[in-house]
This record gives sequence, structure tokens and C-alpha cells, in this order.
Amino acid sequence: MTAQKIRDQFRQLVEGPDEDIPLDEAALLIAAEATPDLNLQHYLTYLDRAAQQFEKLQARARPIGVPVTALLDFIHQQEGFSGNINHYYDPENSYLPHVIDTRNGIPITLALIHICIGRRLGLPVAGISFPGHFLVSYGYEQRVIVDPFGGRILSEADCGNLLRQIAGPRAIMQPEYFEAASNRSILLRILDNLKQIFWHNKDWEQSRSCIERQLLLIPEQTEYNIQLGAVFEMQGNPQAAELTYIRVLENAADDRIRELASKRLMALSAGSRPVIH
Repeated sequence: MTAQKIRDQFRQLVEGPDEDIPLDEAALLIAAEATPDLNLQHYLTYLDRAAQQFEKLQARARPIGVPVTALLDFIHQQEGFSGNINHYYDPENSYLPHVIDTRNGIPITLALIHICIGRRLGLPVAGISFPGHFLVSYGYEQRVIVDPFGGRILSEADCGNLLRQIAGPRAIMQPEYFEAASNRSILLRILDNLKQIFWHNKDWEQSRSCIERQLLLIPEQTEYNIQLGAVFEMQGNPQAAELTYIRVLENAADDRIRELASKRLMALSAGSRPVIH
């Protein structure tokens, strides 16, 4: 597929209601922009077969119910998925096909393996946008929290320790940290991880690609337009940056965002570039 066809297909997948977004296919299309000849069906078939294989194993071992520990063992022991500790910030870790091929990934893409297989099995599985470390939950009222990076079930104390490791010793657990992540928010977070890496590496073309797809997911998110304008500036395209900031001023309801756009327009007139962190 051409890059434009891949982008158009992604747009079509994500323009409807959140519950109708095929998370697996959309995540594969994020990777396809980096690898245009990617065979999406190959990876969808793998997920189908993995779910079928687990179902057969589970039917022989325990006809009623699916214990989380059994699926955890299947994904992390039998299939061999684990956290990529040595190359955590490699952008490939955010691409689902690479994770399936290498069996290595970061929390959110390993969570995708759980979610995609779990949904195929009809399990109540959801992603959890825990601060700094994506988690997975199984169940409804009595939920089981799983760390897909470490391949283990987390207790309440484990979650507290994880939060303090990430956010500092004074961090306090909040109920919203365990809210189920929507399909859109999962895709946004994957793109945000990629964007941070590309931004750090000053790869403005790839940064722009991530922002453009985030805007397809949330067109009204004007903060992404501020970032897009900054990328245009770094690419030496002040005209595109100016038009982007003007659109923000015309459409943004948030005064803070409008102020940012106004400051960037004034800085453009003065000939200064945005500060990139």
C-alpha cells in the first residue's frame, strides 16, 4: 500500500464511535506507515490462531472458565512475550508487528497482545492508562491487574510501589489511574510514545506524521495543532506554521492554547524558533 492509502485506511477506521474501532488493525496501520509493504493479515491471523490455540489448550485443561494465570502463562511463557529492557526506547517497540515478530515490546504494545487475544476469547479485558506504565485489567467488579511488561499479576501494594517508582515517593494513588482506556486513548498513547522519541531525535517528518494521526483520532485537540505548528517551524516552513496557529486562534476554546498560538505567531514575526525540549 502507498503511504496515502495507509493513512486513508487509518482515518476510516478511527472516524466512527470508539467501540467500533478495530484496535488490532488500527495499531497495525500505525506500523504500516513505517513499513508500507507490511502484510497486515499475517499479524491478524497470528492473533486469531493464538486465541484459538489457547482455547483448545484451556478446554482440555479446564472446561469451565478461563483463569487469568493460564492466559498469562500462555502469552508470556508459551508464546514468549516479554519486556524489552535493553532497548526500551527503540521506536520499533511501539509497532505491533515488530512486537509479534520479536516477542519483545513496551508495556502498551504488550498490553495490546493481552487485549487482542483476550477480546477474541470474549474475556472482559481492558487497557489501563496507569501513569508512566500501561497495565491490563481482567474482570468486572473483582478485577485482576496485570503488568504486561513483567508478565505478572499485581497486588494493590505492587501498584502502589510501581507508582512511587515512576512518580516519586510522595505519589498518592488515585482511582482514575485504574480507569479503562478507550481504543482512541490507547492509539493516542502509542503515537505519543513514538512522537516523544522522534521529537527527541529531531526527526521532524516522523514527529509530524504522529501528530497528524493524533489529530485524526481527536480533531478538536488544539494542543496537537500547536505541536504541529512547532514542527512546521523546525522544518523551515513558517507559512504552514502561521496558518496552523491562526486556525488554533480561530477554533480553540481554551484560553491557554490560544495564548500559546498567539505567542508563537509573535515569535514567528520576530524570526525566533520554538524552544524544543
